[in-house]
Amino acid sequence: MARGRPARFPLDPQLNWQQTNAAARALQAELAEDDLLVIASPAGTRQPPSLTVLHLIGNDDIERFRDRLESLVTEFRELARQLIAVFRQLVEPAYEQDLDHPESLEANGERWSLHLHGEHCRFQSLTSGAVVEVQIDSPDTLDPWFLLLFAESSDRYPDIRAACAAGFHDMDRMLTRTGISISPTTSDDGPAAAVGRGMPIKEISPPGRAQQHGTGPRTAAPPSGPVLRRRDGSAGPLGG
Repeated sequence: MARGRPARFPLDPQLNWQQTNAAARALQAELAEDDLLVIASPAGTRQPPSLTVLHLIGNDDIERFRDRLESLVTEFRELARQLIAVFRQLVEPAYEQDLDHPESLEANGERWSLHLHGEHCRFQSLTSGAVVEVQIDSPDTLDPWFLLLFAESSDRYPDIRAACAAGFHDMDRMLTRTGISISPTTSDDGPAAAVGRGMPIKEISPPGRAQQHGTGPRTAAPPSGPVLRRRDGSAGPLGG
């Protein structure tokens, strides 16, 4: 099957999630190629449960992109460390005490907006639009989804972005096959699951995560300059 053209197979609408998952495992076991991935999706409001087969990036191409991938990871981690270092100095103390805190900061010669959510902080360059999504307590931790988002938004890795026709799954495979250290991640966003050959089922996000995390069409950057988030939820210029 061609890369970038998933094959979808609707199943009996009466199948429950365990049965759908079992069907995915059975199909994965029948596939000889290790670059084919079976994804099981539960029934929706207007659609039956289904299996989707993705043709992931091959081992030869992964080796061809090894140096570029390592450069991408190095750049991402260096930026993440710089951003979190400034964040811990200027933002975190006030945030943890529920006080006003800046909504942007300076790092790496650029101003970055910031958006805190859970254990992550999303930084976006107000100059280039590059997005660095960082795990606050562990900035070196790699999430394939966020690494791919950085590659796409920074506009410096078009070859890596083009190689990841299957998005998260291609990036995850590239990191695994090249042996680049990555902290295990799980998602509680939904019950869709991917069945990797010789691997346990992994939870993945449901449709719509691309829009949730900003990997859709890029929006205009907010105005530059320091901004203060007030406790009442309003925002204004720092010092205003």
